[in-house]
Amino acid sequence: MANSNRVMVNKLKDAINQNFDAKILFNIKQWYSEKHKRVVTVYVLKQAIKDEESGKYKNVEIFSAYSMIQIVLFLRDLWYELNGWEVPDDNKKWTKVKEQYYKKHEPTDMDVTIKDNKKHIIREDAYDELKK
Repeated sequence: MANSNRVMVNKLKDAINQNFDAKILFNIKQWYSEKHKRVVTVYVLKQAIKDEESGKYKNVEIFSAYSMIQIVLFLRDLWYELNGWEVPDDNKKWTKVKEQYYKKHEPTDMDVTIKDNKKHIIREDAYDELKK
């Protein structure tokens, strides 16, 4: 099952990157937790954002989760938003998780801006992180 989720993450990520020039990256972090006595895995979505002054790219986190299916659902919702379609509200548990994430990481509402005739997906606070 995890392999099919990984395939879906890559398909959605590639579709968003190809159609909207978003430069979204998918990373996996792992570490051993003494508390849980096991390896913990966290899945992270980042976006490469170009710093206009230095001309270099900086990776800014746009979403992270301990469940790969949450990454799939986040990318699905992002795909719907970028295409101007209504985001499905078909998974009540996912909707609750998403709302909790945004409350915890405010302000992280996705801000779709048009720059150089291309759509860029960034969090509202991503530009502030670039300046650090």
